[in-house]
Amino acid sequence: MTLTIDYTGQLASVVGASEEAVEVAEGDSVADVLKGRLEVYGEKFGELVFDGEGRIRSTLLVVLDGEQAAGDKENLSLEGVKVLMLMTPIAGG
Repeated sequence: MTLTIDYTGQLASVVGASEEAVEVAEGDSVADVLKGRLEVYGEKFGELVFDGEGRIRSTLLVVLDGEQAAGDKENLSLEGVKVLMLMTPIAGG
């Protein structure tokens, strides 16, 4: 299935685009897809998405088809999801 990933802020800068379409397998989780993107985009992407233990950062906002995901981001299923949006924290004053 084709999944559109929308990137914002620093992630869009690292990826070099605000969105991309990727093929995902049935049963893939958010973590599976992000680990696959890590292989493509490298260390800087990984620093923004994963913590020191290799888990999805608690500060990364994950939105599935316009609905903010809650709970364990590692095991979120992408079944039926068309758009995955990733938002890094925004600092400011």
